Amino acid sequence: MITEASLDSLTRSSLATDVERGKTTVAELVDHLRTMCEIREFEDGLYNLYRAGQLKGATHMSAGQEAVPTGACAAITRRDLIASTHRGHGHCGAMGNLMAASEDDRQAHWNAMMAELFGKTTGYCRGRGGSMHIADVEKGNLGATGIVAGNLPVATGAALAEHLRGTGTVVLCFFGDGATNTGAFHEALNMGASLLGGLPVVYICENNLYGMSVPFHQTSVPDCGHVASKIEHIAQRADGYPMPGVIVDGQDVLAVKAAVEEAVARARRGDGPTLIECKTYRYYGHSLSDARAYRSRDEERQWRERDPIDIFARKLTDHGLLTQTEVDSIRAQAKATITASVQFAQESPLPDASELHDNVFVPADPAEVRRQTEAEQTLVERVRPAERAFYRAFYESTGLDPKNPLPRFNKPELDALSKEHDIRFVPMVEAIQEANREEMRRDERVVYLGEDIGIYGGAYGATRGLLQEFGPRRVIDTAISEAAVVGAACGAAMRGLRPIAEIMYIDFITISSNQLVHNIAYNRYQFGGKIKVPCVIRTEGGVGRSFAATHSESLESWFYHIPGLYVVMPSTPYDAKGLLKSSIRDENPVLFIEHKEMYSKVQGPLPEEDYVIPLGVADIKRPGADVTLVAYSRMVHFALAAAALLERDGIQVEVVDPRSLCPLDLDTIAGSVRKTGRLVVAQECYPYASVGESIIRRVMEYRFENGRTGFTYLDGPPTLLAAAHTPVPMSTPLEEAAVPTVMGIVEACRRLA
Repeated sequence: MITEASLDSLTRSSLATDVERGKTTVAELVDHLRTMCEIREFEDGLYNLYRAGQLKGATHMSAGQEAVPTGACAAITRRDLIASTHRGHGHCGAMGNLMAASEDDRQAHWNAMMAELFGKTTGYCRGRGGSMHIADVEKGNLGATGIVAGNLPVATGAALAEHLRGTGTVVLCFFGDGATNTGAFHEALNMGASLLGGLPVVYICENNLYGMSVPFHQTSVPDCGHVASKIEHIAQRADGYPMPGVIVDGQDVLAVKAAVEEAVARARRGDGPTLIECKTYRYYGHSLSDARAYRSRDEERQWRERDPIDIFARKLTDHGLLTQTEVDSIRAQAKATITASVQFAQESPLPDASELHDNVFVPADPAEVRRQTEAEQTLVERVRPAERAFYRAFYESTGLDPKNPLPRFNKPELDALSKEHDIRFVPMVEAIQEANREEMRRDERVVYLGEDIGIYGGAYGATRGLLQEFGPRRVIDTAISEAAVVGAACGAAMRGLRPIAEIMYIDFITISSNQLVHNIAYNRYQFGGKIKVPCVIRTEGGVGRSFAATHSESLESWFYHIPGLYVVMPSTPYDAKGLLKSSIRDENPVLFIEHKEMYSKVQGPLPEEDYVIPLGVADIKRPGADVTLVAYSRMVHFALAAAALLERDGIQVEVVDPRSLCPLDLDTIAGSVRKTGRLVVAQECYPYASVGESIIRRVMEYRFENGRTGFTYLDGPPTLLAAAHTPVPMSTPLEEAAVPTVMGIVEACRRLA
């Protein structure tokens, strides 16, 4: 570990000597000073604007910390990347200056930053992100996040992508001391250090001594009785991974630059990440509402005496590189730049309300969707007869047992059916395996990461054989680190890969929900539509194995609620393959949820040829005229068995499988209700604020071409069959009672018919 004392050797030579030897130039040093002054003017200007009531929203200012982003960004090139945090104005400012090729570019950069905080259309994110999510993703800034430590897994994933693509790019990841006490911090650093021998990422902690109001290690006021950590230095945590841990004076821009240069060189050589702790201080509170009661005014005074701008300006004048007049001119120039940015922002237009829904999703090409839909309809016409014959044979073999609705034969019987109908019948897990294999062969950007997916082939065998065919650089077994896995998928997708992240059970996604929601789903929108996050998060849920509540939930309603995220749930091998292939190719992030009971227990016909099923196109599994029965995932098979039983009573049930919940093919569902006048929805998730409730509401509100709503076509009250509002129990009879049954569906349809 480099200590504060040994770090002196990095900066002990005379600046004038360094200039003479060509280690730096006066122009570079002037730019460092100017950048720090611009950041300070930006922050002080914001403070005054907020106090005057001219700005809204949350902001977290970094005045006092200017040396860290300035020194760090001075140590990288324009091909490199940064990932920022909620206190990110300095990072964005310094990176934008690095990317600016002219004075006009530099002014435009500060204009766009200021306009974003004013919520204007000319802002970097078109007013969608604001202070806590400021980004210029088109020029190396992967963006800030308002959730502490949320950027660490994303930066790690971006570094993974650059490593796999062999670009030589290094990612700088900025965060505060508060982030180092979160799980995401530890997961990300462990992943960065362990994957593929170490990833090209530099973790830079701006330790300003306080995580909001809690001191990191020691307090300067008697009323502050608690601290966040027993260790004195954050860099000590590097030993746990292991990676170099560097402590640097965060008030010295050249010390920061030297430390980051060394870490960047190490990363570029392929030697992995470094954790750099920059000891610094924020002059303002955590946010504007913070009165800073947790620290003494004497402490604040002492740190202001070590102001990074003053220290560097004195160094330049003491070494004879600049005169005081030149320093004053640089300060004035910085002030003029920020003053001009405020004027630009004030004169820029606000977004029109009509733009509200822009860039939530990457829009699909209507012509391509039509082509895929027509192609799939043609394929379904060939597959459907075999599928119906398969179900008839299964029901005959079981006597249509309502307790055994999942269609499955032994291998000799399956082979005989395949020969009879000239199409293969396979279990669902094989269809998923094929989709994975075919898409990885088709597109080298597709990579897999997750727990037990390589040698083990996944908990249910869905990734079996992939490691042997594609190797450990494309099939990456990770530690048990759900937040890091999902966040890394986000970063890798933002950098041009098509990652598939497998989370073993959907229950575990709760651990990574920050990454899935606030980064994967929201990044495109909050960064102004300037980025795509094309990744698939594969997982499974549902009851049937007596695994109890933490391994058996159906949580699709949680994520169906989230804008920016597609949710897909297949019910048959044919659907699973076509939908997964489409999900991998789609430009939007997709949560692909399978059911643990269907991997081997549900079989069906599977064509040999390559095909995709467009997302947002429902399938009428069984036509009928009396009741519309909407079901998805495992409930489709319960619905089909119920429909077969009801047919004996002369009740014709139309079974509609949405296949994807978002996008939802409401036209097909509403059209079916218009025909039958009755609606039943069967789901395995909890009833309240659920997918089924949403479908019922949307059908009732649906407006047809004749002006009538879906409600006017209903001849009876719509019915929702859902899981019991209890945690999933382990005991078999309780578990079976916790979700809809075939006979429960039969009774609900009978009541309406």
